[in-house]
Amino acid sequence: MSRPQDDLSRTALKIYLYLLESKDPQGVREISRALNIPVSTVHYHMKKLLSLGIVREDSYGYRVSRVINIDGFIVFRQKLIPRLMVYAMFFIGLLIGEILLISIDGFNSDRLLMIIITIVSISIFILESINTKKSILR
Repeated sequence: MSRPQDDLSRTALKIYLYLLESKDPQGVREISRALNIPVSTVHYHMKKLLSLGIVREDSYGYRVSRVINIDGFIVFRQKLIPRLMVYAMFFIGLLIGEILLISIDGFNSDRLLMIIITIVSISIFILESINTKKSILR
């Protein structure tokens, strides 16, 4: 069975994501200006999004009617968050725990190694999250 994400071109996906993260309904011209896409192109892709039933039109403009799954991302409160960011948050929790342990039991070379590994892990997951989001918006 085909997923709506598979039926979307990169431009249609950009429009969908813009609408998803918008608080208010958006018109074709607003979308065009915000994404720097010609109005005719936005209009063409809006027809596709409407036909898939993931966007609806009301008297104020277009808005997302159904949230679709996008590989590698989760949607939380109208924000698209790379799944790798969840792992970064996990490692941030570990770092906080390690710092608390140092404040209780003192500092040693093992704890220094753990802190370095954790900071490197956090950095990698955050950078990969940023790259993942940029790649979908290109």
